Amino acid sequence: MAIQTTRYYEEFLRYFDLASKQQELCNLGMVPHIESNLGDDLMEQVELYDVVERKFAGFSQIINDAFYGWTSEHPYWEQMKAGKSTWQREEVAKNWTGKKDKFGLAEWMYIFILHRVTGSAINYATKPSGYHNTLLFHLHECDTIEQMIEVVNSHPKPFYTSVGYQFPKFPKPPVPSIEEDMFVGMSGYSKPSVIYRRGGDYYLSEYAPRLARALAEWLPKGDKKTLREIGGFMLDWNVENGLNRYFFQYAAVVADVADWYPEFVHRESMFYYGTNAKECISYLANPGTTGLRKGSEEFLDAVMEKIYKDTGSLPYNAEDVACDFIRWTENYIKPGHDYEHLDFDNVWSSSNIKDHPYGRQKYMLDLGIVKTFNGITAHPSDDKVLKDAGLTVEEYQNKIKELNGAQQTH
Repeated sequence: MAIQTTRYYEEFLRYFDLASKQQELCNLGMVPHIESNLGDDLMEQVELYDVVERKFAGFSQIINDAFYGWTSEHPYWEQMKAGKSTWQREEVAKNWTGKKDKFGLAEWMYIFILHRVTGSAINYATKPSGYHNTLLFHLHECDTIEQMIEVVNSHPKPFYTSVGYQFPKFPKPPVPSIEEDMFVGMSGYSKPSVIYRRGGDYYLSEYAPRLARALAEWLPKGDKKTLREIGGFMLDWNVENGLNRYFFQYAAVVADVADWYPEFVHRESMFYYGTNAKECISYLANPGTTGLRKGSEEFLDAVMEKIYKDTGSLPYNAEDVACDFIRWTENYIKPGHDYEHLDFDNVWSSSNIKDHPYGRQKYMLDLGIVKTFNGITAHPSDDKVLKDAGLTVEEYQNKIKELNGAQQTH
């Protein structure tokens, strides 16, 4: 018994091949995206669809710089030697040189956690996209987690970004009561040394250090861990310490461990699935005669096993490719900043699935459902365009068939 793949699966394999070439040519290579000649306007114009390995995605770029520094170990060393680095990479990598060995495992776990819960420095509207509002420009000055905590609580500028990412539900910081204020100066009582400005600061100061140290103590013990075992350790730790489970952010930390400390991990083991990945995989296959419920973890794993077999992509990498694939299918461009010069009515992916009903689609223009996509302030994700037009998916796709039928008769 096997799952039944769909036309989307064949398109996913084609996208994977294109993104693999783009990664080699442009992301890791010297070819500008606009000159990659892949026959895909979206991939050539927007620097998002150029990875099939999480380690090289925008949300991990600054971790590469911090971990490897300005050394030949850096995966972008050839670009760096050739003077092809951005000023962000040059500044971070040079400042962090030597920290890979100076920091212990606990310090790196703390850095991974901090990076992920504060938004992974992502802003998809800028190039490069992974250096936005981040403390990693400054933490090289620290030698210990305690010194990093001091930076968290004294840094004058924002270091959280929700541009493309989401924050977990941080714990509410304690606030001294009126009664406590009355006792200041009496019997040696004093207020807490730190009054936290944000729940995130409180978490990074009081919780993340303990989690990082617990993780660093546990990872080297015994055999290698699966990705979900590491995730389970972190999620259980949160529950035991009165926190919500930070599935999305901790999954990214688990992937970081796989990328920068592979000696502790079964990298080929199954990963977690974010919202975008679940949406993508729901298009790729049907349960067929397997008896699996579509959308269940067992079904998602079955699809991921097939992707691994057909592409060789480790599941934790393929999960991220799935997220990019659904964006590519929806012709995602983050409006503003470095992409405001683009004509949003003429930059399309080369996807062969032209009747996909969500996101930004050319047929939405051809049918007059949308006058123009230029001037939009946010990508019309999901069914926003159809909902605004009062159309169902079936009605929209029937209009496409009618339009194509009319064109074929002329």
